[in-house]
Amino acid sequence: MAAALRAEYEAGLRGDDSPAEPVWATPAEQWQRLRLLVRGPAVGGPAAVVEPDAPGTDSEAADEVVSALGRVDWAAVRAATTERTSDATAAMKAMAADVDWAKVQPIAAQISSALIAAVASGQLGIGGPLGRTLARTIVNDGGLAHRVGTSLERQRATLPPDFRNVIDATSSDT
Repeated sequence: MAAALRAEYEAGLRGDDSPAEPVWATPAEQWQRLRLLVRGPAVGGPAAVVEPDAPGTDSEAADEVVSALGRVDWAAVRAATTERTSDATAAMKAMAADVDWAKVQPIAAQISSALIAAVASGQLGIGGPLGRTLARTIVNDGGLAHRVGTSLERQRATLPPDFRNVIDATSSDT
């Protein structure tokens, strides 16, 4: 599994947009594979060595995420997350479990929740070259979610909707 993740990451560095991820993988399965590169094998467990993204800065990574957020159909995200389909529910639970909600600032929590909902609904894919940056943003690695929110505010762009209430409801569903 680690070799497949490494191959996906290296393909992204080369600009190869064809996903190495099987098309049948659910967003939750994709997340579990990708999170190993960002966080390590288990929440609260030893962290993986986080290599820097492709040449560039966190500012450039934030700009990539801002651009991706601009392409999301938030009405479709809201509809998909309201349905509570098994794939979306599982993906939201998996991704939300990796965010330390008590430590993130409000704007970072809003960005993380929006990305979780967008990925879980299938509006944003976490395969390909942007996947690792999205994963880092979701978990606010190095303050990246906060940097994205600050960038949106600086550009006077509309912040994405806050899905924390949907995530809370999804996490408490049995």
